Amino acid sequence: MTRDTLVPEAQLADVVTALYEDANARNWSHLPPRDRSQAYSAWVEDPRVGAILTKYMSPEAARAWIKDGPMKEYARALRGMGRYARFGNSGGTTAQDIIRAALGEGWALVEGTDGIKPFHAQAVSHDDGALAYLAWDEARNFKNLVWAALRASVDLGVAGHVIVTEPPGTATTRDAAEAHAAITKRCGLALHYVREQLGSAR
Repeated sequence: MTRDTLVPEAQLADVVTALYEDANARNWSHLPPRDRSQAYSAWVEDPRVGAILTKYMSPEAARAWIKDGPMKEYARALRGMGRYARFGNSGGTTAQDIIRAALGEGWALVEGTDGIKPFHAQAVSHDDGALAYLAWDEARNFKNLVWAALRASVDLGVAGHVIVTEPPGTATTRDAAEAHAAITKRCGLALHYVREQLGSAR
């Protein structure tokens, strides 16, 4: 039995909602490791979070659950993906937004093909039914994007696209962009850059 199933669904939703609202207020994506550690400790003491969790597990287990559960999924949830997607991505960039930005308005998400590790999906052209595979994330995950797109283009026989997302406050350097272009060209993949709007807690 996982810790998620130990906590009643309604209380679990309240806890994750409180965590994500607080993480947004703390600007979690840019928070240094030391400050994150302090936040984990504070959440265990928080009546909206730890007071609920410790009814079902020890304080140590609650801290580990917060870190390895909702907060490990936080970045994915902001993009409407992962186990806690329903608690994030209010106003953020969706998979369909990524597809339209990279391929144009004539393309749509193939339902059921979107996933994580890395973020990916297949898209279909409204014009001729052509399929494409897209893998996207920030530049720090570039090598995994290339590998995912290359494997999919071979296994599925479709065009592979690598999309480097640029969340608010980030920009790809010229040197990095030139390296990205050289690698994707050698691999026969298309390269795109998309300005990303991260969602917030619902």
